[in-house]
Amino acid sequence: MIFLRLARLQDLSIKYKLFLSYLALILIPLCMFLYINASVSQRENEKDVLYSARQVLSQTRAFLEFKTESAVNSLNMIALNDTVQELSQTNRDLYRNNIGRWLLDAGTLDKVFLVSKSNPDIRHVRIYMKDGLVALAQNDTFKDLNRYLHSVWYESLMAEKNKIKWFGNGVFPQEGDEPSIHVIRSIPSSTNLLDSNGAVQLLLPSSTFQSILDQSVFTPSSKALILNGSHEIISTSSQFGRPDLQAYNGILSAFASEELRTGHLKTLEVNGEKLLVGAQHVRNTDWTLLLTTPYADIHSQSNKSRKPMILVFLLIALFTLPFSFFAASTAIKRIRALMVLTRKAVRGDYQTSLVPGSADEIGELIRSFNHMLTTISGNIEEKYLLGKEIKNLELRALQAQIDPHFLYNTLDLINWMSVKNQAPEIGVVVVALSKFYKLSLSDGQDIISIRNELEHVKTYIDIQNMRFGGSIQLEIEVPETVLSRSIIKIVLQPIVENAIIHGILEKPEERGTISIRSDFDGRSIILYVRDDGVGMPADRISKIMSKASEPKDRAGYGLKNIHERIQLVYGEEFGLAFDSEPGKGTTVSVRIPALPDAMS
Repeated sequence: MIFLRLARLQDLSIKYKLFLSYLALILIPLCMFLYINASVSQRENEKDVLYSARQVLSQTRAFLEFKTESAVNSLNMIALNDTVQELSQTNRDLYRNNIGRWLLDAGTLDKVFLVSKSNPDIRHVRIYMKDGLVALAQNDTFKDLNRYLHSVWYESLMAEKNKIKWFGNGVFPQEGDEPSIHVIRSIPSSTNLLDSNGAVQLLLPSSTFQSILDQSVFTPSSKALILNGSHEIISTSSQFGRPDLQAYNGILSAFASEELRTGHLKTLEVNGEKLLVGAQHVRNTDWTLLLTTPYADIHSQSNKSRKPMILVFLLIALFTLPFSFFAASTAIKRIRALMVLTRKAVRGDYQTSLVPGSADEIGELIRSFNHMLTTISGNIEEKYLLGKEIKNLELRALQAQIDPHFLYNTLDLINWMSVKNQAPEIGVVVVALSKFYKLSLSDGQDIISIRNELEHVKTYIDIQNMRFGGSIQLEIEVPETVLSRSIIKIVLQPIVENAIIHGILEKPEERGTISIRSDFDGRSIILYVRDDGVGMPADRISKIMSKASEPKDRAGYGLKNIHERIQLVYGEEFGLAFDSEPGKGTTVSVRIPALPDAMS
């Protein structure tokens, strides 16, 4: 298939080959430049995105640590406060009998909670106690811990080594219009640090952390979220929608603990989407920050810079197509003109020429072609005239050697002497010879009828039969429509003579038959001269029709002379053809044009 396409491409005209070459020379470098630029741009863009992702991940983690550390500090100040320690261990019976003491201690705790007012991220402070103030009354600030000893959040808190636990919106019911993030610390017993007398809870607005996560989103589809140690979602960036917790827990499991500690970037495929994922642990919490960026966003940055280049490329291509075609057409214009002249020269028209137009290679080719046409035309004309003149001179020289009046008078004298001496055979020969030469001379005409040419052959056969005792038989089958046509004289007689001398007489019995018949197709006449002589091999035929034939080879030279005369008079498509087989005879075909009837 490839070779077939290459062959078809080779068969295209030069104009289309030049057009495709120009187009390739322009577009291929542009395509390569576009491809290389796009590849380099994409690699550089990916490097920039990786650098930006690392910076964003680090900065976001730092902001989160600042917020969480501030909240934990406030929490510690409350949980480890002496007053909180004391009041969380006070026996509840004291407050049941002394309402004034309850009011006084409640006011004291409120003053302790004032420390949280210095942190704007703290929405509310709540304390859980096993004893103390909750014995008399509970409110939004004081809660009875005994009711929550088996709750999820308290059991998780007590399971923590440092007794501090962060919770999202799923564990505690939402309070107010905005979700909160909860951080809880146990209040250690003054007598046993492993025991807990209560817990302090801080409510932080979820929007505080969401705003930090929003600032980490650096591409349109980037997402950020925080997962705690229980694989719960603490907070997400605002455009997150409903996160797939299972998918993000799967992402988190792809990172080793060391990678989470130092911060690491990985390329992962999640739900059929290729993502750049950054993960880092937030110090002083059980949180893990996850930052995901689709590679589609990364590549879209490259596509934005690639689109103008593609537009420029298309504009160049649109301009290149007509320009390349025009350039190819202009380059081939003079070559096409030269092709037209070449076709005319093939048909034999050497009289036209073309103006070179320039001194380039095509101009030089045109000048050389014009010179070649002039030379060929001159040589053909010269060869034609020279050949025709030579043949005419040869024939005229032959005719000039014979004075018709002297020849006829001499033959008449010989005939009179044969009668006087009573030798009638001599008279018959003389009459036949006289008729033979009369037909040969034909009153100086070069063109005679085929009828007269055949009469010339009959006379020649009569004379030869007188010589060889009637051993030659002549058969002629030529219709009247052919007999009246014209032919140059002395064409058939030399062929018949060659058939007798080199064909029939070389047979052991020296006897044979010569037949002459014809074909007429409306345009050409073919005369077939066949003998049943000894025939000749193919190399003998080639030698007769080649330049190797010399005058001393009378048979070859005579037949070659007839062939050349016919071609000089009628054209290259006419002449003699041979069909011979040793031992079976020879057929000579004489092809001439079917010209109008000749004057007999």
